[in-house]
Amino acid sequence: MNSKPDHDMGRDTVLTHGVVSEHPEDLLHGTGWRALWAVLREAFLRLWSDDAFGLAGNVAFRALLAIFPFLIFTSSLTAFIGNRSMATDLSAFLIAIVPQTLVEPIILEVEAVMTVQRGGILSLGILLTIWFAIGGVDGLRVGLNRAYGIRETRSIFGLYAMQVAVVMMASLVLVLVGYLLVLAPRVGSMMHTLMPGFDPGSVTFALIRYPTAVAILLVALFLAHVLLPARRTRFANIWPGVLLTLAVWILLTVAFSFYLSTFARYASYYAGLAGIVAALYFMYLAALVLIFGGEFNRALRIRRIAQAVRNKDDQQDEQHTG
Repeated sequence: MNSKPDHDMGRDTVLTHGVVSEHPEDLLHGTGWRALWAVLREAFLRLWSDDAFGLAGNVAFRALLAIFPFLIFTSSLTAFIGNRSMATDLSAFLIAIVPQTLVEPIILEVEAVMTVQRGGILSLGILLTIWFAIGGVDGLRVGLNRAYGIRETRSIFGLYAMQVAVVMMASLVLVLVGYLLVLAPRVGSMMHTLMPGFDPGSVTFALIRYPTAVAILLVALFLAHVLLPARRTRFANIWPGVLLTLAVWILLTVAFSFYLSTFARYASYYAGLAGIVAALYFMYLAALVLIFGGEFNRALRIRRIAQAVRNKDDQQDEQHTG
């Protein structure tokens, strides 16, 4: 008579193995807003259990160290493949898509490293970029592995090769953006040729910068969730966390810009380092949100498994009773 309740209890005990929430009933069986809240709560709690806050700090620190040599390398590579004006357009694009209140304290330094003529791309810049950037990539790798519950099985040489490839790929993507910025006015002209009523002047830098930035971030997030974890995950198990990360990043950018322009008084505490501290804090929050996207996907996967097991048991019970 008690076989069904005992069976359900044993099944839930197996499903909740590794679940952080003390009362995971809503996570496994809840519906509507209760289920969504349970998934978000599980993802938040896993940030603590997986030491995501420490990993995000490591990623932010490494990213700040890498950003200037990365810009030097990307600018030099853009000028080498294209021309100097293309590198200048790329620097203007990168500065334009970053919150003005965030980049304003360091904009002179950014413009300096992006526009100063250098002897070639094979310089100290590329070595510094790779050394610092792979540390940040490695922090994200560890964070996503923990978020998805994956044990690392790749060799150290394979990991370094993958991380270097990610850094180089990021530079090449920005070079491609440089080409797109050059081609944008020509797109307007081609559209005018096909549709005489179309105004070619409507295709402006201001029009394309935000859609381009969103597209770059979206592709980068998908690649991070596909390449960095040690095991490939299906698209259906990736896209919710990716879209959540992108949405929270956009909200974070707006909120942080408002905070800096209204409340923050970094200069009174950090003097000339105020811009660097603000950038470091923003990178820390952005890295934490990226790892949270993986934790969100993990919580959703636990819920999917619980639903699949429950449906399977219900089918078996119907077959037995039938």
